Amino acid sequence: MTLNKDSKIILVGAGVFGLSNALHLAKSGYKNVTVFDRLDFGANHYTLLEGADTASADINKIFRAQYAEKKHYQELAFRAFEIWQEWDRKIQLLPESEVKEFTGLRLLDLCGMLRLDDQVGWEELASRDNFAREGLGPLRFDINDKNDLKRAKAQGYGPKVQFALDLQSKIPDLEGVFDSTSGMLYASRCLQYAAYLCKSMGVRFIMGGDKGTFKEYVMISNKIVGGIVTRDGKKHEAELVVINCGPWSTSLVPELDGINEGTGGNILICKIPDSRKDLKVKYSSKNFPIIGWKSGHSREHDYLAGMFIFPVIEPEGILKIIVRQTKYTNPEKLANGRVVSIPKTSNSNPPFEALPRHIVYQVREWLQTFFPDLIDLKWESRILWYTDTINNDYIYDYVPNKKGLFVACGGSGHAFKMLPVLGQFLVDKIEGRENFYTKLFAWRNAKDYEKDPNGLREGLNGARVYKRQLMSSPEDYIFNKMAPHL
Repeated sequence: MTLNKDSKIILVGAGVFGLSNALHLAKSGYKNVTVFDRLDFGANHYTLLEGADTASADINKIFRAQYAEKKHYQELAFRAFEIWQEWDRKIQLLPESEVKEFTGLRLLDLCGMLRLDDQVGWEELASRDNFAREGLGPLRFDINDKNDLKRAKAQGYGPKVQFALDLQSKIPDLEGVFDSTSGMLYASRCLQYAAYLCKSMGVRFIMGGDKGTFKEYVMISNKIVGGIVTRDGKKHEAELVVINCGPWSTSLVPELDGINEGTGGNILICKIPDSRKDLKVKYSSKNFPIIGWKSGHSREHDYLAGMFIFPVIEPEGILKIIVRQTKYTNPEKLANGRVVSIPKTSNSNPPFEALPRHIVYQVREWLQTFFPDLIDLKWESRILWYTDTINNDYIYDYVPNKKGLFVACGGSGHAFKMLPVLGQFLVDKIEGRENFYTKLFAWRNAKDYEKDPNGLREGLNGARVYKRQLMSSPEDYIFNKMAPHL
């Protein structure tokens, strides 16, 4: 498909993929780019605290470059890292009149990450070897290596590795690595800044309500897409339509069946009271890293595994826990017979925010061992809807047999940190430049995969279906009054 710099391009979805695509299109000289979204991110500031309900619009995200055997993602993450650092410098230089658009001026916090387990997994060994080959070994610190501990303390990481040392009395076989190249991205601020950059380069945004909500395609023929119709009935013509709708993408693009699915992720948050300044200091990013417990892919599905806790974010004073152990689905049978996992969120009617009870109980048990001083705080749940592909690689490609329709989605829980670089693969693809990444992110067929590691074929009766779970109630989040077991 041949486009020129004046071609009309529509992007449906203004999250990580949509913003990155818009940014790179504008940087590459495309002058007629419009982004649509059902949510008014200008009003909710891209944060789940104010009604945003996709995985992009989180409080914070992990930045990591460790990818075990997938060195190509390690390289991509470090490429993105350089741009995050550049953006962090530039946002500080904005005039005061423009700073008001952002809820904060720090995007990336290199607080480090402490990955803990009671055994050394193959993923950790592979990441260690990759870092060593790249000369990055000294940026990792083994908690059971005296020389590494000495180096960590000399470099100012003492309080962050001390947490692991204090745990050794409770977990004698504790293994762990402090990774100083990892950190925390302030997600909503990152998206606010990316949207600001897009607007400064002429990208147009139509967001919120009927005017921003996709209804259907403009079909020139049964195989040619010529734009979209929004829910207000207005027709918007375009030479290229790009679907970047995360977990909603599969409902808009039937061809994604079996290779892309929306899944609900488990989030717990609490606001540290202003009266507990001791906790705010202890869990600040200055003193506390991101901590992951049994976080390798071979371990995270075990009981009491796949747990992450982030440092408190300020000025909000919010702590967040992610439980990656299991992501859940909401399959619905559509009028045409298709079965698609449709997100239910805080914006649904009625709102849907509760987590499966066994997840909440495991968090309580984990806190008792790891963070007993957080038990008495008031915790609440959120569900963030992710988009998993059949092999965890992103999808950046034209939809087969649909001229004028492109899909960019499938973050699989590791796309946010790549925001600064993802859109380049859209530009490469539409301009005919094939490379390693465009081939990696190319369209795939479900029938080519004997295994389905993410369970995309489970359907209406799969083990992860929300309707099959015993869901939590408000009382379950009062951890200091909960029963110890299910």
